[in-house]
Amino acid sequence: MRVKLMSSVILLALSVGVLAAESSLQATASMSELMTRIIQPTSDAVFYVSRFPPEDDAAWLEMENKTLMLAESANLLLVPGYAQDSDQWLRDTLLMRNAAVAAWGAAKARDMDALMDLNGALYESCESCHNATR
Repeated sequence: MRVKLMSSVILLALSVGVLAAESSLQATASMSELMTRIIQPTSDAVFYVSRFPPEDDAAWLEMENKTLMLAESANLLLVPGYAQDSDQWLRDTLLMRNAAVAAWGAAKARDMDALMDLNGALYESCESCHNATR
């Protein structure tokens, strides 16, 4: 597991470096705006899924959309202007992304138990990052 994570970290870091060097990727909003307008509302959908479970197709589609936005937000955290040059940042971002991608899969499968089980991993990524950067 640790080797797989390190391989993912190295590959992602190289990919981000190449993309940043070859394109004009840059942050559009402030970190605070990204967090409060996109990441917090979409992560809350997972954190509070047991309080507000999706009950119909429209609600499940909304959950799919929020979990996908959360996963893609993790990618945004690697864009210049948001990204920080630290191993901790990369680890926390990958934890967030992996939990969010799994949540997206669970939402598509309409698997309430899997969504609830992902709370811990998602919380760990958020808490670790906040402790390191605040």
